[in-house]
Amino acid sequence: MKILPLNANDNEILTEGQEYNIGQNDGKIFNRVIFKGTKNFCGKNMMCLETEDGRQLTVNVSYNSFTIEEHGQFPSPDDFKNQKNKGDSNNG
Repeated sequence: MKILPLNANDNEILTEGQEYNIGQNDGKIFNRVIFKGTKNFCGKNMMCLETEDGRQLTVNVSYNSFTIEEHGQFPSPDDFKNQKNKGDSNNG
């Protein structure tokens, strides 16, 4: 979590180039997106992001519910298969 000093003149909450999980107020979550900056569209601030496969994502800031900064490793599908196989061998 980024802790800002109370007298910070910088209004930016997200860091350009940093990876985040973005949640919207309708329940949609965009995992592992890179924050590219903001732009103004029809008088509203928009967050500009990029997905892992290079697609652009633009989110209206007023629909944003939460933002989580990522630093860790995400599990791969193989990790879940290995856990399932270990559980099966213990039961048999």
